[in-house]
Amino acid sequence: MMQFPATRQSALQRLEEFLQEAPRYAARRNHVLPGHPQVSRLSAAIRHRLITEAEVVEAALQRYPFRLVEKFLQEVLWRGYWKGWLEMHPGVWEHYGVSSGRSAGAGDPEVAAACHEVAAGRSPSGIMNHFARELLETGYLHNHARMWWASYWIHHCGLPWELGAQHFFRHLLDADPASNTLGWRWVAGEQTRGKTYLATAGNIRKFCAPELLERAGGVGLDEHVVARAGQAGDPTVDDLSGLPEFPNEVGLSDPERRVAGILHDEDLCLETSPAAPLRPAVVLQFVPEPESPPSEPRTPWLELARADAARRAGEYFGCEVRVCRTPEELIQACSAGKVESVFMMEPFVGPLRDQLGDLPAELMRREISLVRLRRKWDSVLLPHANRGFFPFWNKVGRMLAKSGAEGLS
Repeated sequence: MMQFPATRQSALQRLEEFLQEAPRYAARRNHVLPGHPQVSRLSAAIRHRLITEAEVVEAALQRYPFRLVEKFLQEVLWRGYWKGWLEMHPGVWEHYGVSSGRSAGAGDPEVAAACHEVAAGRSPSGIMNHFARELLETGYLHNHARMWWASYWIHHCGLPWELGAQHFFRHLLDADPASNTLGWRWVAGEQTRGKTYLATAGNIRKFCAPELLERAGGVGLDEHVVARAGQAGDPTVDDLSGLPEFPNEVGLSDPERRVAGILHDEDLCLETSPAAPLRPAVVLQFVPEPESPPSEPRTPWLELARADAARRAGEYFGCEVRVCRTPEELIQACSAGKVESVFMMEPFVGPLRDQLGDLPAELMRREISLVRLRRKWDSVLLPHANRGFFPFWNKVGRMLAKSGAEGLS
């Protein structure tokens, strides 16, 4: 049975196990195998920062020379690259419209019915049906399988990429607003002008384990399908915004000041964050109600990860951890506790930032200061995501090869 660590301790243990295989990652990473033994299966833990990218990178570089694990490090950094790109192009997220529920074809009954059939694993392609069921049953798909399935959805089935992206975001354990949205845009030909991605039977047979193909009933792709052209000239892509700056550390100028911390799903390890020196009177864990019905197995995974984060935060800071479901509950808890200052790891562009909405302004109106923090790792690396991934990696890779992750975090 595949294991996807949902606690910090189990994630650190899985990292230690995977590092034995890390030098072979480059040769095996594209192959889709039963049980996925060749990949780390840490993506969900990293996405919610039960462990951080810096910890993973540093652990690999302490054990191996840079050249032996470069491909693995690249894959770890892809998520940060997408985050930085979307931070500088927030209009792309607004255009996509996950938070508002807008998406192309969402109101068309025929489109909705077709989406439902493909998502449930009832399509003409055996292997795509296998991947559809694997996603629903495990909350995971290998990266290569994600590309194939997204391409099948868009180019073979003619379905709106936005609806496919929403399906992934609902079910993937590692669902990330940036990598999910921009990955689907790339497959659809809307992320990089002139480039799209078309799944082919030959590529699937080359990289998919024969026993998976046999069990699934074959590939079943129409080889005459041509990739649909993306929408050229999306104005949001060229609307480059500067990255806002947030402090990487916070002082303790007034130890008598009553402080509260906000713990949320984008950073479930406050004790290793810039907030670690603080001593809050209470930690408020923001757990918003889901916008769509809970999915399995993402819901129990998140519940376990949140519980682990709350336990660790309570033990580390020596205070109560209280769950709040809405921004209004956060504000009420601060007011009732006579809190004077709140600290929070700044969310990235995506639904969490949208859900928090006017929280900063409402706290200010009550004369409660908000300290918005960001890990040094993000502040150093994300500004380099202003072009394609490989220009980004040329800069970041040199930094990592020279000084490792410790110098950047």
